[in-house]
Amino acid sequence: LDLRVNHTLVKDQFLWDLNNFDSDPEEFARTFCRDMGIEDPEVGPAIAFAIREQLYEIVVQSVVSARESRLSKKGRRGADFFPVSKGGAVAVDLVKLFGIKSSVVRKRKEWDVYEPIVDLLSNEEVDILEAKEERNFR
Repeated sequence: LDLRVNHTLVKDQFLWDLNNFDSDPEEFARTFCRDMGIEDPEVGPAIAFAIREQLYEIVVQSVVSARESRLSKKGRRGADFFPVSKGGAVAVDLVKLFGIKSSVVRKRKEWDVYEPIVDLLSNEEVDILEAKEERNFR
């Protein structure tokens, strides 16, 4: 996550289990805001939306990759099987994304590196960020 909502800046990194269809971005966002003491009611929905956007991109990439893989297997007939979620999205295997040797569990010495950052910005800081975003947009 790397987003600004009104005067609240939120940065965090975490792994989302794409194979756990009970994971809920809205519940995660509510819990995150409660744990971090975020009172702005617009931050939670923005976090959930950002998570859903990233999940959508991962699913689209995996579907495109699966189609390319099937097309490259000339002469092979028969359907490839992909587990489908309740919502109809293709499930993505975390081992395929990160490899068999990588771990999704963080080492204790890395905990503070991935600590979430929540900053309340002043009006001046918001103005500076908006000006920078406008310049980058052009």
